[in-house]
Amino acid sequence: MKRQVWIFGVLLVLFVFVTAQSSSNAYEVESYVGSVFYSANGKEWQPLDVGMRFSKNYWIKTGVDSSVMLVYEGKRSLQVLQNTVIQLKSLGTKERVRVKQGAVHLNVFTKLKKGEVVEVENDVAVAAVRGTKFIIDYVEGDVSTCAVLEGTVTLTRQVQLTPEVSRDPEIANLLTVQVKANQKLSMTMAENKALEELIRRSKNNLAQLKEALSESQRQTLSRVMAIKNAERVLEELRNYDEEQSETLDDTEDTVNKIKQKVK
Repeated sequence: MKRQVWIFGVLLVLFVFVTAQSSSNAYEVESYVGSVFYSANGKEWQPLDVGMRFSKNYWIKTGVDSSVMLVYEGKRSLQVLQNTVIQLKSLGTKERVRVKQGAVHLNVFTKLKKGEVVEVENDVAVAAVRGTKFIIDYVEGDVSTCAVLEGTVTLTRQVQLTPEVSRDPEIANLLTVQVKANQKLSMTMAENKALEELIRRSKNNLAQLKEALSESQRQTLSRVMAIKNAERVLEELRNYDEEQSETLDDTEDTVNKIKQKVK
């Protein structure tokens, strides 16, 4: 009997420990303005409130003139701006936030420990950070803009690689660029589609493919723009980011150049 009680006590302690650990991996609502909702499945939505905690797989949605500030264990904050839908895909040592549409402002207060990863993704690119303050603005199915206020962000295009190409680590590096403090960069879905076509046609000639991807990488870097007043970018995004139209001409040129490589 005593042995059973002892085993039960041990199991209870383990249960409390595991529960505490799992509940700590959550973003907490610090404040919000306007209409903000949460969902466990991305389909059925409920209004959120201050103090609520959201673990992995939860969705957050904001309406017009609405935003919510989420905080994670005093280590970072995630502000979800108006007309935005996100999913907390994974939390903890390897964190990934998916932006389905709209804009978020991520502020990493403390330097990440070895092995820790914090990423923000949309259908165009994945942004990987360390001690960083930056904004991701995404027009669904079209343009992703990253504006870095502090630190450095590594952007990797969401390009589907063929099995032959994916085995070469240099290919992935050629799809990656860095954006530094007081800079911003836009990437488009059209560019990614053109690169996928290039990869598909050149999969049997890796040398030629790497040369073309290297040129595409240089063209992307040439479009990095300086931000004169980084903090103003955040304020503009709170209202609505209309700067996407300024980069459309450059984007079209890049897509056409990539397509020329395919021919």
